[in-house]
Amino acid sequence: MLMGTYPHSIDSKNRLIIPSKLKEQLGETITIIKDSGGCLCMYSQEEWGRYVSKLNDIPKSEARTLSRFLYANAIEVQPDSQGRILLPVKMIEYADIKKNVVTVGCGKYAEIWSEDRWNELNAEAEPENYEEMLKMLGM
Repeated sequence: MLMGTYPHSIDSKNRLIIPSKLKEQLGETITIIKDSGGCLCMYSQEEWGRYVSKLNDIPKSEARTLSRFLYANAIEVQPDSQGRILLPVKMIEYADIKKNVVTVGCGKYAEIWSEDRWNELNAEAEPENYEEMLKMLGM
């Protein structure tokens, strides 16, 4: 299970170090996609396969549009010997990454946030909201 919060930065060549705890679980090939929430999501090959296999469960006309979006905005990367991946400029711009980033484990996938967006998101987070959500889930 991917978990934890890891602050770090991208270098001048747009390379990002994947935290070793996450890198082990994500494996040798990582799929990165743009998330609608303004961050980037990383999936292991296995988890990405499960994610896109759900396209088979929806009508072909709807799957076609969604497939185009998902695959056009996805890349596969392999961490180098130092655990770094190269992030394309378009993904960096989409996620509004300047230099500092926060990588967050989210169970089956991990997210890459600009530090500013991550801080904004957490400034709005109230423990009471999580308590209510947990109650709704019966936890």
